[in-house]
Amino acid sequence: MMILDKWLVGKKSSDSALYSEKWQQEFTSRPTWCDADMALQQMNQAGFNFLEGIATGNRLALYVRSFFQSILFMLGSFVQNWAWSVLIAGLSAYLICTLGLQYVHIETDLIKLWVSEDGRLDEELHFLQRLQQNYQSDIVREKRSTDFENSNIDEPFVSIKSANDMENERDMSISSDNAFDSRFQVIIQTPAAKGINALTKESLLKHVEIMEEIADFRVEMYGENWTLADICFKPPSPKLLSGPLSEIMTKLLDRLIPCIWITPIDCFWEGSKPLGPSPPLILGPDIHAFITSLPKGNITWKNLDPSAVLKEVSTLFDLGTVFNLFERAGVGAAYLDRWCIDPLDPECPSTAPNAFGYCSALKKFQAWNMKMPKNKQIELEAEEIVHNSGLEDDTLQILQDVFGKKRRKREMVTSTAKPNLKNHTEDKSSDYYAYEDDYYDTDNNITQNKDELAEKEQCLRYSKSFLKWMNKNEHRWSEFLTLKEMPEYPDYGKIMTGGCRGFARNTMVWPEDLIIGGVKRQNHKLISAEAFQSIFLVASGNDIFARYKVEKRDLKPNLNVIAWNPYYASQVVSAWQRNFTQHIYDHRWNTEVNRQIHPLSSTSLEDMLKEFSQFKFFVIFMGYFLMFVYAGWSQLSWDGWWFGVNSSVGLSILGVFLVTYASISGLGISSYMGIHFNAATTQIVPFLTLGLGVDDMFLLLHNYKDVHHTVKNNEIGILMKETGMSVVITSINNIIAFMAGTLLPIPALKSFCSQTAILLTFNMIAIMIIYPAMIALDLRRRRAGRRDLGCCCVRSSVDAKKLRVESLELNIGKRMVGSLSTAGHIYPGPPPSLLLKNDDEKKKKWYTLSGFLQYYYIPFLTIPLTKQMMMVIATCTSILLISCLGLYQSNLGLELSDVLPEETAPAAFLRAREKYFSFYPMYAILKGNKINFPEQQEQIEQYRLDIAKSSFVIKVNGRPSEEYWLSLMRTWLSSIQKHLDNAIKKGDINAITGEMKPDIKINDEAKIARRLISTVKLVNDAGLINADGFYNYLTAWYNHDNMMYYVSQASFYPVPPSWSFTSQEKVVPPALPPAYSQIPFYLTDLIDTPVIVKMIREIRGVCERYTELGLPNFPSGIAFIFWEQYLNLRWNLLVAICVITSAVFIIISIIIFNPWAAMMVTIVVVSMTIELAGFMGAAGVKLNPISAVTLISAVGIGVEFTVHVVLVYLTSLGSKDERMAACLNHMFIPVIHGGLSTLLGIVMLAFSEFEFIVKYFFIVLSALILIGLINGLVFLPVLLSLIGPPCEIRLFDEKTYLPVPASLCKQQNRCSSNKQTDDPVKRRVGGAFVEMQVSGHAEAGAENNYTRHNSLSAIAKDSLYNNRFDSSSLITKNTGRKINVPTSILPIGQNHQINDKNAFGKIPLRTVGPQHSTSPLLSSDATSSSSSSIKRNDDSSISINY
Repeated sequence: MMILDKWLVGKKSSDSALYSEKWQQEFTSRPTWCDADMALQQMNQAGFNFLEGIATGNRLALYVRSFFQSILFMLGSFVQNWAWSVLIAGLSAYLICTLGLQYVHIETDLIKLWVSEDGRLDEELHFLQRLQQNYQSDIVREKRSTDFENSNIDEPFVSIKSANDMENERDMSISSDNAFDSRFQVIIQTPAAKGINALTKESLLKHVEIMEEIADFRVEMYGENWTLADICFKPPSPKLLSGPLSEIMTKLLDRLIPCIWITPIDCFWEGSKPLGPSPPLILGPDIHAFITSLPKGNITWKNLDPSAVLKEVSTLFDLGTVFNLFERAGVGAAYLDRWCIDPLDPECPSTAPNAFGYCSALKKFQAWNMKMPKNKQIELEAEEIVHNSGLEDDTLQILQDVFGKKRRKREMVTSTAKPNLKNHTEDKSSDYYAYEDDYYDTDNNITQNKDELAEKEQCLRYSKSFLKWMNKNEHRWSEFLTLKEMPEYPDYGKIMTGGCRGFARNTMVWPEDLIIGGVKRQNHKLISAEAFQSIFLVASGNDIFARYKVEKRDLKPNLNVIAWNPYYASQVVSAWQRNFTQHIYDHRWNTEVNRQIHPLSSTSLEDMLKEFSQFKFFVIFMGYFLMFVYAGWSQLSWDGWWFGVNSSVGLSILGVFLVTYASISGLGISSYMGIHFNAATTQIVPFLTLGLGVDDMFLLLHNYKDVHHTVKNNEIGILMKETGMSVVITSINNIIAFMAGTLLPIPALKSFCSQTAILLTFNMIAIMIIYPAMIALDLRRRRAGRRDLGCCCVRSSVDAKKLRVESLELNIGKRMVGSLSTAGHIYPGPPPSLLLKNDDEKKKKWYTLSGFLQYYYIPFLTIPLTKQMMMVIATCTSILLISCLGLYQSNLGLELSDVLPEETAPAAFLRAREKYFSFYPMYAILKGNKINFPEQQEQIEQYRLDIAKSSFVIKVNGRPSEEYWLSLMRTWLSSIQKHLDNAIKKGDINAITGEMKPDIKINDEAKIARRLISTVKLVNDAGLINADGFYNYLTAWYNHDNMMYYVSQASFYPVPPSWSFTSQEKVVPPALPPAYSQIPFYLTDLIDTPVIVKMIREIRGVCERYTELGLPNFPSGIAFIFWEQYLNLRWNLLVAICVITSAVFIIISIIIFNPWAAMMVTIVVVSMTIELAGFMGAAGVKLNPISAVTLISAVGIGVEFTVHVVLVYLTSLGSKDERMAACLNHMFIPVIHGGLSTLLGIVMLAFSEFEFIVKYFFIVLSALILIGLINGLVFLPVLLSLIGPPCEIRLFDEKTYLPVPASLCKQQNRCSSNKQTDDPVKRRVGGAFVEMQVSGHAEAGAENNYTRHNSLSAIAKDSLYNNRFDSSSLITKNTGRKINVPTSILPIGQNHQINDKNAFGKIPLRTVGPQHSTSPLLSSDATSSSSSSIKRNDDSSISINY
């Protein structure tokens, strides 16, 4: 203790001789708040019978307080002495920090914003990337090692893998997952009005039309036009055997292979319309002569029968396994055998089940029409038939030449005399119906007569006009057609029940839940629906780069292949997506009243985030402008025609500017540190830090008024000593609260919390160092008597009088108190119950905060019954009922529709999606580096089926809707096994030796099977692939069934080596075990977060179980990426709240060294957090990472409303009720200011166009402020009055006031003064009482409670100016003399008036009045201190006895 006393007690800054009488009076009631060092001096002074001191208390707490106060005093004194230097240096340092803003990066990547680093999800997302890096590193090391080992060998080293194989693997590495980084694009069609059935011709045709628009939409970039066909994900064309025309045929197949669409119109022939190709293929007459199954004219999927064409072409060329591929895929006739939505469509094929013979109907119509009167006859518009100008590219010209030569050779052999008549309509091209077989004249149909030709041509010219008329006049069909001849419309609901199938029926199965929404059924059949959904895939930028860099460079002749790179390719994809979505947003069917077409692409989310992340400068400006107005108005003191000298408007405005400047500097440092900005940074942080930053500014300004009136030296040091600790405690707790928010494993929230913590740190430094410098400069202005915000304006007469009164009073008080000391003590004032109230109290208005506090609130809280009611109502009702009920009702969730502005197109899409569809793709990833695929086939299959058991997985006939690579590989092996068995059965291949008979044509499937088979079948009867040759089979399947590999979405890495089937007997090389492979699934019914979390738990449970069984795997997909965080959200939230709560308790315990008080604060802030959580549940605010951050920060922000009150309570003397009244009297208005300023800081969030900000930030933070004010100013005071901690210092004689210690100089002579023989009681309290004779007696009804006031209002103006009072006449060293003092200098309160002339009574030399605010909003009179009136009797006098 002696060491601590030596270092922490008796510092020069704690010499009572340096302080005014006013400050010393403040010390008597709140000694440890004002100066812990002086309190320790009193505890250390020698008292009666040489006992130690006159008081006792928590010495350790006071030592800690003394240490902090000395530091704060030195800081304040330094700042006051070097105000300009500190101000310039601080602002310059902050200016340097702002330079970091040039490195600002606004993150809009959803993955980077949402997926935590180094977590399970991050490991899974980067599994393939890291696998590729490791694999490439192994290849490099192997190559170097091989080169080193063979450096002295003359023979060249032959690698097992060809250069093409290595190139393929490099391409795979570039494209990551080689087109499976493709992104789903979605179109949703909703009804024009609620309740309209979408299963109608009109709605379906509307969907067809929008799909055609999407297919034809194009953007121009890098010298080329880009359509969906150029950038969509599509399977590659099947590989043909090498031959003279294989390359040409491959290019034709490339043109014909369509994009993969998942759409409800695939149930009908119209599903072929968007597939293209665009532009259509146009083949010449020579090709048609050899391949009669080809449609004449434009060749598209609308009129193409793939199976028929392949059968015919296979007789001319060796197509290898292509025909088998199409047969297994179930391509068949593609769309030609499907129902037409509109049988009156002129292109509806004759092979459709409801094909309409419109030519015969037109003939009947014309006959019927001719019988009608001329004025009623219907005129049809004739259409001009356009003739074809030639072939479209060189490839088709080559085919024309080849087939032309064969055709001419055949004609020469057949007959030279036979005429070659050519129908004149063969050159008519672009109209599809111009080349229908029924109407087109071929070389074989040379006997057709002219009448028939005329009918055909008439049908071509008038059919479109006729069909349009029929569409508009359905009621007149019966006038010229029989019932059987009328068009037949399909039963749309029946056809679409169960879903639809793409052009490959066996592999492209679209479940009903995926494409049709809002359905109603009757007898398991669809009778109505409300929405359609179509999905198409856009390939990745890397895939597009590879597609046109090497494979199809001739398709884009104007593209600069040399400059072409993955970035350009990704820009093409993004530009197409962005323009496509904007085109749909502005579609004619989308109006402000109702939107019918809703698109969504990956760029939609990016663009939304970019828009959401932009600074809203107007909103920020308005928010800060309101704060300027409020700050200035709250510190206003008007005097005549301008702001008074005591006004602090300029200082408050500068404070807001400083907080803004500090926040900008903090953002600069954040950028320096690499913390990326996001939507929360730009939309929330500026307002949140403003509201929290100005709280401490108001606290400093509130105490600045008091210090300015009570101290005339080292004012800033005293201000920082008294107020700095509160600022430090609240700021540190706020900072730690947001740092605790970084415990949530979400990068976007980590950035938000880190940036907020940095900004609050910068705000704290600015408020603790730079702002005191501004106050010091303002203090100089006040001393010079200059008006606020008017440096050139002189002070008013009232201000001049106030300043002279204040100076004289302070000097009088200092000299008087210095001369009244005996025995080393200063004579203390009487107990609070005997203090007279100041006359200024008369002017307090009941409707002001100070009047409400003094007249109503404090008396109300001191009633015992009130305390009991408050405890019951606040604790039981508010916390237990409302909060627990709210917590029970709270739900998990943060849907994207909550984030977007209500009236935007993306928000409309999300609403439609949530209402009608809940489709999410998913992949089960096999980590194959630890999997023995040949031996674990059954386990893999069972793993897939167990995942499919989940009710959320879309199934067809009880199995997953999507086939996967192992099943497709098994199907292919079984098919080629059948061909081999047939060849063996025929004797074409020897079953034992494998020799083939010469000159026997054996199909390629059988030959490939012969290469692969050994002694057992490729696939046994149990459906298991032969384990010995598994990896050889994998190579063969990958290379020869490549289209099915892409359909399977397997995405192998590493890819199997290249191998092609040739006549040479080459061994099929084995593939490396796939270290990465995918099994696709589709998920549905994921309507909200709780359901998605349930699905994740189910799927994760299956995956983890099979991982434990030796099948390493994990799920992947959008649902897992963005909802994985909810699995442990509650636990992470609990941990974070426990951490910040513990931090609050520890920090407050260390700083004030009082665990009891720290526990009181902790209890209240935890109560606030529970109440806020309950409010969120009751108000429908879902629990998600965003609201979790608010709950975590609520603990720190709650300290703002509690620690000030507890600290004043802890440092005040008196009973618990008196201390409660003192803490409210001192901190009620600053806490109200802090709450209002925080609310004003965030009020602009209420005007945000984003409902998300209003709901999750403005409403929640506003509720937090209200809850904080209720708990801090209602619940906490009552709790303190009941179980509050004891005061830090306690007098031995139980007095409620502590005398100011003697000056340090006089304390050195303490031993001699202690030998005096004064009365022990008087010695114990520090010396003799002051006795005073007055006329009359104190009014019996004086109140016990009291507050203090500065003594400016205690001196009458006339007594000062007439020099009636001479301060020197009060002072004498003769103890037997009386000194007469005129009663005009005494302050008389409204309950204490001097009535009698000759009476004696004990009256204090010092008077203390209530604290007040100079705000015209919070005080009844801003200048009341200078206009108090004193009632006095000129004949009365005061006598003082020593």
